[in-house]
Amino acid sequence: MDFWKAIFGLIKRKLVGLPLLVLSLAAALLVFFLVPTYYVSTASMVLTTPATGGTLSSDPTRPIGLTNPLLQFSDGLRVTAGILILSMNTPEVAADLGVVKDGPTEVTINDGRTNPDLLGISTNGPFVYVEVQSRSAAAAQDVVLKAKQRIRKELTERQQALRAPRSTFISVVDVVPSSTPEAKMSGKLTAAGGALFAVLFVGLGAAYGVTQVRASRRRVVTDVPPPAPRAADGFPHDDHWAEPMPVPPPQDVRPAPETDESGEGPFHDDSMQLVVVVDDDEEEPFGHREEQSRDTIVFMRAGGRDEHDK
Repeated sequence: MDFWKAIFGLIKRKLVGLPLLVLSLAAALLVFFLVPTYYVSTASMVLTTPATGGTLSSDPTRPIGLTNPLLQFSDGLRVTAGILILSMNTPEVAADLGVVKDGPTEVTINDGRTNPDLLGISTNGPFVYVEVQSRSAAAAQDVVLKAKQRIRKELTERQQALRAPRSTFISVVDVVPSSTPEAKMSGKLTAAGGALFAVLFVGLGAAYGVTQVRASRRRVVTDVPPPAPRAADGFPHDDHWAEPMPVPPPQDVRPAPETDESGEGPFHDDSMQLVVVVDDDEEEPFGHREEQSRDTIVFMRAGGRDEHDK
């Protein structure tokens, strides 16, 4: 849904929708005039038997009765029409008609299956349908006439080669004579429509891509934080930089005293003595002593057990 909303939004923009529409119409008109116009001429024929039928009496005094050729359509006529169609669709015959491969003129000869008017009845009658498409109206009509003459000639030569009686020759009758060449506009309209939609799709795709790129750039710009203000000296200045951040005092981490299971202190097994020597050269703190001497006081370390006992 968001994609189509964006597309309709682009179409509604005056700077996108209207110029793109004008450009598409201009491209369609250009292609319409550049694509050549083809002219089509057609002719429909049917094979018929003579009124005397397909047999000849051996006794001239006893002639065979006459019949209506329109009532004598049989499988033999359809087979003959198929033979003529196959013989007319060879490269040699096309060259005799003036049709070159991949040239400006194309000829189609079949039983009418490509003609909507003959599609429903082509399986019931021995029809031969000729269609010529060319860039020139005169060339289209000329090729149709040549094709009709070549079909009649081909039929006569084959019957003569088979030594068929002249009175039993099959003839070719025009059902629809050679039509006046008409301009075929379907190719030009198809090309113009393709150019119109191609320009529209390409233009809308390009506009959509540009809008998406711009939107992504805007999102990137908004996500970037603004730069810090700079003082007169050129260095970034911010209020929280005015005062230094307080640094917490280092904590004195001391290892815990080692204790054993008995609960005694770390010095319970330390039997070393502390010796303090008092020098009384200047004055004698103890008056009852008559002679100068050095007093020695001995302290013993108290164990953890005694402290806990106290």
